[in-house]
Amino acid sequence: MPAIARGLQVGIVYAVWSSLGTTLIVLVGALLLNEPLTLAKVTGVALVIAGVVILNLGGAH
Repeated sequence: MPAIARGLQVGIVYAVWSSLGTTLIVLVGALLLNEPLTLAKVTGVALVIAGVVILNLGGAH
């Protein structure tokens, strides 16, 4: 994986990849499949993104 070869930590790369996938799936569901965008979904995605940001800040030495 090119990102890991450049020295990024596996946990950080996986967290970013997972959060992007989760966010995109929720958006596809809401925009293309007319699924309701509930407060729980928005809060959940926000928490996932916040977790990735915290991991990135903690991993930056």
